[in-house]
Amino acid sequence: MRVQNKKSAMKQPSRSSLQVIRPYLTLTAALFYAGSVLANNGLATHGYGSKNKAMGGAGIAYPEEASAVINNPAVALAVAGQMQAGLTVFRPRARYYSGESTNNGENGAFTIGAGKFDAETQTSWLPYFSTSAKLQDDSAVAVSLYTRAGMNIDYRGGSATFDPDGEGPEPVQTFPGTLGDGDTRWRLSQVMLDITYARQLNEKVFLGVSGVLATQSFKAEGLARLAKLTETYAASDGDLMPENLSANGSDRSYGAGIKVGLHAQWTPTISVGLMYQSKIYMGKTKDYSDLLPAAGKLDIPANLKLGFTWQPLENLAFSIDAERVFHTSVGVLGNSLDDLLQCPTANRGGADLTTCLGGKNGGGLGWRNMNIYKIGGSWDVNDKWTLRAGFSVANQPISVSQTTNNLLTPYLAEAHYTFGFSRAIGANGELNFSAAYSEEESQISRNRFDPGQELTIESDQFDFDLSYSWKF
Repeated sequence: MRVQNKKSAMKQPSRSSLQVIRPYLTLTAALFYAGSVLANNGLATHGYGSKNKAMGGAGIAYPEEASAVINNPAVALAVAGQMQAGLTVFRPRARYYSGESTNNGENGAFTIGAGKFDAETQTSWLPYFSTSAKLQDDSAVAVSLYTRAGMNIDYRGGSATFDPDGEGPEPVQTFPGTLGDGDTRWRLSQVMLDITYARQLNEKVFLGVSGVLATQSFKAEGLARLAKLTETYAASDGDLMPENLSANGSDRSYGAGIKVGLHAQWTPTISVGLMYQSKIYMGKTKDYSDLLPAAGKLDIPANLKLGFTWQPLENLAFSIDAERVFHTSVGVLGNSLDDLLQCPTANRGGADLTTCLGGKNGGGLGWRNMNIYKIGGSWDVNDKWTLRAGFSVANQPISVSQTTNNLLTPYLAEAHYTFGFSRAIGANGELNFSAAYSEEESQISRNRFDPGQELTIESDQFDFDLSYSWKF
């Protein structure tokens, strides 16, 4: 592959599978307990590895680092003989504004207390590790352990005003917390392990496949006031209250999927990459089976990537990538608030129990499928320094009509501005750095549970990545 320039070309001695996997065992526990949270493009980070992130996530056809196999398993042979350990520091900022209401809890309205409320900022420290080794001249294996995605929101304070017993004798009251149940939290962390095999078919074409193992931890608090919208409550005519809706601690689930990739050196200066990751089918999150659709299903959506790299000079490369994330295939992401309003206890005339919270078609976040376009460049200034920069832009997955149900997930990132560098250290080492900023986005809509009130959600994000790569 021409993309292995003088700095990235590696000696590629054979190495047993056990030797390849062993370094992960010491890092696995750290990753699982890191409280990892990441959400740049919906649930997905804008890139994997310092170099890829510095180019705006572009470069699926430009394998420069061991973690490139996460983007495309077909490049395992191109980066064989490398290891990479890195740390991402992710810092999102989110807030909501709620306007004055003309209903203030009357007429069946659920009114969010007026004011501006900033989520408590959570800085996440996210380690990752990747390595690849040659089996034969035309094949390689790789292992990657990394945090893929997640959400983390923590609102303290605020209030909600509503009639707690509907047509009963109790009056309209104001309760503490964004949703009237105290401090409100929504946390999701996901960790993935890719085990990869790649093979060269001919001088130009390489294929790869990865088995993807995943674990995720989910936790929600401050949502008990949604009890009447659950299938458990509606199906029992109000005789049963849901036990698996809110404040049940962290529930971990496990799952698996597959990733397939292709890399082709189309011409001496142009390479092409293609990768498809299936939906990651996760076990049920039973402690939140009254909140999440299908009694606790929270799968990880499939995604498709296509990229082109043009390398006009040995020390200069430009990449253009496109990615599509299939949110609508996952109930909690794709099901809309309109589905929830068909629940019999939503007081909107609906009669479909399956659309209640926890039901087979239960209401969710209402995210659309997401298209992401990326462009980036890499320039080897000299034998020691490489500079990179990039930009990515995506369509907004949250439509205006779904603003209310994304109050706890206001990740509106559309554009990312990125840059970074690498510094060679000795004959076999390299220090890599990237920084990314996702500019502030906001969205305003009527509160779907109080038409007399406006709600605004807003967020921006910072991402810093530092890694060390070495040859073996």
